[in-house]
Amino acid sequence: MQTSERISTLSRLCQIGQELTSSTDTDELLAKISRCSNEVCNSETTSIILLDEDTREMYFKKTTGEMGEIIKRIRIPLNEHSIAGWCIINKKPQIVHDVSKDPRHYKKVDKVTKFVTHSILAVPIIWGDRVFGVVEAVNKKGGNEFTEKDLEYLTVLAHQAAVALKNVSLMEKLQNFFSYSVEIIIAALEALEPFARGHIIRVARLAVAVAREMNYEGKELENIWYAAYFHDVGKLARESIYMSQQEVERMHPTMGASLIENIRILANAAPIIRDHQEHLDGSGYPEGKKGEEISEGAQIIGIAEEYDEMWSAARDTQEKKEFDKNFIEYIQNKFKPIIIEKFSNVLKKIMI
Repeated sequence: MQTSERISTLSRLCQIGQELTSSTDTDELLAKISRCSNEVCNSETTSIILLDEDTREMYFKKTTGEMGEIIKRIRIPLNEHSIAGWCIINKKPQIVHDVSKDPRHYKKVDKVTKFVTHSILAVPIIWGDRVFGVVEAVNKKGGNEFTEKDLEYLTVLAHQAAVALKNVSLMEKLQNFFSYSVEIIIAALEALEPFARGHIIRVARLAVAVAREMNYEGKELENIWYAAYFHDVGKLARESIYMSQQEVERMHPTMGASLIENIRILANAAPIIRDHQEHLDGSGYPEGKKGEEISEGAQIIGIAEEYDEMWSAARDTQEKKEFDKNFIEYIQNKFKPIIIEKFSNVLKKIMI
């Protein structure tokens, strides 16, 4: 019987590990780890307590049960006067069968949550030399004591938590790098065209708003966001290729798409960038595409850009309400009716 239970428990732990490799939602993964800890350690609740390296304080990231939301606001000083702090500093697990007899028990949590802690099994979350925090199983059910087997299972879960947190740390670094890269490109484009300062941000804001109005989400929405930020990147080619400003203007969609189509994260945005100056009636460029040849994503970027360029030129001489009315009439043959309708809705909701 014990062998069968152990096999079942190890299978559950392997399942969590497999989910870890296929998901980027760290909060959900940590919640699963908490729930799994309750199952395999037979505990009343489980907390994941993380270390804020800047303030040298600990905070609760995930806690199962009713007290989850309450204790998110609690910050615990990093020192050996708490069981979690002791585990982090010493990089060792702890089983405390009776917290009332352990001076390290941090009583403020129980006071705030009205929860009574009797026993704690705590395992540090470690990746290499870095300690992310601690997983704590609290109160073995039935008044029983945590065992070495519980410690073994929670150690596996703590390692899985470490993998999840390491992954999100890497993703945050990549996202920060990407954000800085976008800012550099925007600055370079605005240096070329100072009169268009703020244009890229405004187009991105409008395009994303229209896409949301059309119920775009997930990767499709993300592609439009990328395309909006990089729609004019082809204009940077004027510094390296001998072309007139007029030639650059006409060819920048193609050159921009060529610049980013080999970048994996931006590859699906490249066709949107390539066609964002095309119009349904064939009056656009660079290829004069018509109708269904032009994707909705490209049209969303196109309508947002055309509006921003025209309104920027007219804002000193026209009232916005009148301009918006004339603009909607002007673009009737250039974009799909549903896109024009949703764009018109967006204009009523946001300030430009």
